[in-house]
Amino acid sequence: MLPRNLKLNPSWDVQKTPIPPRSRLYHLEPIGIGTPYVESLTGYVARLAQQHCVTTRRLILNEIAPYLRLYKNSSDYQTDNISHVLGIKTRRAALNGTGLMATNLLSALSTLTQMDKLHFLTLLTWEKVFPNRGLFHHQHTWCPKCYQEWHDNNKCIYEPLIWSINAVVICPIHHNCLAYQCPNCHQSMSVISGNSIPGYCSQCGHWLGNDKIKKVYTSPLSSEFERNRLLASINSLGELIAQSPSINSPPARNRISNVLSAYVAEVFGGNIAAASRFLKIEKATLSSWCKGKAIPGLNHLLLLTQNLDISLIDFLTSDKLLADLKNNFSSSEPVVLKHPRKSYKKISSGRKQVLNIVLQEVINEEPPPSLEDVALRLKYRPLVLQYHFSELCQKIKVRHADYKKAHQQQKIQPVLEVALKEYPPPSLLEITRRLGYKNNSYLYRYFPELSYSISKRYQEHLIASGHEKRRRIRQEIFEAAQLLHSQGYKPTQSRVVKLLKKPGVILNSYARSYLREVQINLGYE
Repeated sequence: MLPRNLKLNPSWDVQKTPIPPRSRLYHLEPIGIGTPYVESLTGYVARLAQQHCVTTRRLILNEIAPYLRLYKNSSDYQTDNISHVLGIKTRRAALNGTGLMATNLLSALSTLTQMDKLHFLTLLTWEKVFPNRGLFHHQHTWCPKCYQEWHDNNKCIYEPLIWSINAVVICPIHHNCLAYQCPNCHQSMSVISGNSIPGYCSQCGHWLGNDKIKKVYTSPLSSEFERNRLLASINSLGELIAQSPSINSPPARNRISNVLSAYVAEVFGGNIAAASRFLKIEKATLSSWCKGKAIPGLNHLLLLTQNLDISLIDFLTSDKLLADLKNNFSSSEPVVLKHPRKSYKKISSGRKQVLNIVLQEVINEEPPPSLEDVALRLKYRPLVLQYHFSELCQKIKVRHADYKKAHQQQKIQPVLEVALKEYPPPSLLEITRRLGYKNNSYLYRYFPELSYSISKRYQEHLIASGHEKRRRIRQEIFEAAQLLHSQGYKPTQSRVVKLLKKPGVILNSYARSYLREVQINLGYE
């Protein structure tokens, strides 16, 4: 028999082992962190759904959406529309970017997967030096050769972050154009949608890989220099993405303005014009960057670093940047800081007298010619004539401008008068586009009465059309309700909607209120 008094061995540890917290979703490891081909955050969501054997739509609506609602203070909000969670299709690329959309999705996924590396699947490291606008393609882009190569080698199919960046138009590995339309259904795709599966079309489900895509720049018009510059920009961007995990402190917002202002001051002595000529950037644009009034877009930033002969990652993070820029500038070709004054053709005194008489006669010509036409007639450049006969040339320019404006007004007035008789009345904006103007300020300035009459007529037409539309809807609702009542049915909203030509009109408040009036008149509570 076993003894009843059992003794515990001192070497045994009977304490319960603490169990670490478990994640709601799989602790899925991101692909390519620390490489130029790191996975995008939207691609990670699609791959996470694939690992859980559910659609991307179900994963987003059932798991991710409740965590995103915490940020929107609407925990009781329910929807089956993915656009209510991630936004409209053309703006979902921002989920990989530098703004609030990326931050919210990142926090939700980090909580669900307990993965702390998802920050590097976006450009949030560079949020203070990269602007949000124009940073990404509006639709999903991919390299068919990469997809096919991964498929043939039994590698995981995923969506690299670099493909979604707007400055990247060719594959940095295969040098072919990135595709943006399905070869089967010829439709473009959103960066992420409810049917997203890595490597497949979200519209028709067709495989997107292909190893027979031709390389870019096969045209003889494209130079080797252009191709090399584009590839250099893409490789520089890939290097920046690869180095993101090793950045201890992200660059501050004033990093670019401080570097550029110091560079212009040290190398060009503060001469913005000389720096703009050397960097091939507009003077006003460069000045706004130096003053910190604007941040250069990514395309401009890549062009700037190429002209400075320095990598993008060094430009944004290097402590010895200014010394390197000085060395690059001193080793390059010298830049002429001041342009010599233009020399004009010398004219003899006798020739001046003849030209003076000719220009005085030109002033009285009808119709008044332009200064360019006069210079072409006399076989001189316009600047030469202005240099020697400034007053006469100014009179010629003023007369031609007045004639051109009067001629334009004579051409515009009949168009406006005809528009007053058109039916349905056109808007002034439509008339402006017919005439080829960008806005209607010119018409309001020179034809105020006609412009206000056209605008007033159009507004009155809109009001009358609105009243007529409401009358038709009221009549249609009344007839539908009477029909249901005569058949012994209560004219509820769901029944009336089925009898309307356009069921969507019931969404208007006046349509619902009128239906309620009809129900009360028919004796329904």
